[in-house]
Amino acid sequence: MKSKCLIGLLFFCVTSLTAQSGKAIYSKELTSLNNDISNLSLKQKSYRKQILKNLQNWNYQLDFNDKKASYAKQESLNIKTNPVIDAMTLGFANFSGSIYFDTAQDIVLNIKEFDGEKYIIKKNKINWTLSKDTLQIDNYLCYKATTIENISYLGKEQQIKIIAWYSPEISLSFGPDGYGGLPGIIMKLEKNGTTTTLKEILFSKKNTEAIIKPSNGKVVTEDEFNKITSLAYNNIKNK
Repeated sequence: MKSKCLIGLLFFCVTSLTAQSGKAIYSKELTSLNNDISNLSLKQKSYRKQILKNLQNWNYQLDFNDKKASYAKQESLNIKTNPVIDAMTLGFANFSGSIYFDTAQDIVLNIKEFDGEKYIIKKNKINWTLSKDTLQIDNYLCYKATTIENISYLGKEQQIKIIAWYSPEISLSFGPDGYGGLPGIIMKLEKNGTTTTLKEILFSKKNTEAIIKPSNGKVVTEDEFNKITSLAYNNIKNK
């Protein structure tokens, strides 16, 4: 990552000091599975191993310009996968669908399908608490920010703590999984047992492909979508 980031940054500094466009690649690690496995059955141990291996092949790409960005899982080419393991891995990844950022309009949209319908979810504004805690990630000094988020899980509302490590050295207010709004790009995100880390970032003088606001889908707020998923789960559970 060091050489690629430095090459990208040097190219950026030489070619343009005003416009920023390019792409960032993130990977995920399941810290929630790195614990005692002595009590697991052989089948559970096999699933665990496959999930960890599966996620190693998953990367997420953030395409950005000065004001907009899009984020989604990269397609895995020529890799045979198990649909059941894919579904389990998706759950542990703590993210699904795609993201659209627009800093000029101050909106973040999560586009995903649920129960056969496509939704455009207007994410709630994140209230970050900034800290003086620092962490060195490769050549970048990062600062800690935290927030509490309400989520719907198995039909129940829960609160989880989100930790973001951002670097003001890269002045982009974007990050993985729809998180952003900080005075620097998010280099590492810790959420519910999953850590998402920046692998590489490449800047380009040329504009990236147009980042288009999604329009095809049912528009709902994040709170409304949580109620929809909770109701659907409870209906299934009570049958």
